[in-house]
Amino acid sequence: MLTGNIERVSWIRKRDLHILTAGSTTYTSDQRFQVLRPDNSANWTLQIKYPQPRDSGVYECQINTEPKMSLSYTFNVV
Repeated sequence: MLTGNIERVSWIRKRDLHILTAGSTTYTSDQRFQVLRPDNSANWTLQIKYPQPRDSGVYECQINTEPKMSLSYTFNVV
């Protein structure tokens, strides 16, 4: 997801509506999840290390604006 505002970007797992990250902070105890943002980049990437079939599903990147902006991504592990 591309944006310049650090505080307003969140990654959500749609199956349980779990907030995985907000800004650069991770809100899951599963340490395989983290957000990557290279220096001076507007690109926010959700990284899942060692993906497993149970990780398959829809993940949504949200920008907390009015109205809310979001992009959903389907992640399949085979």
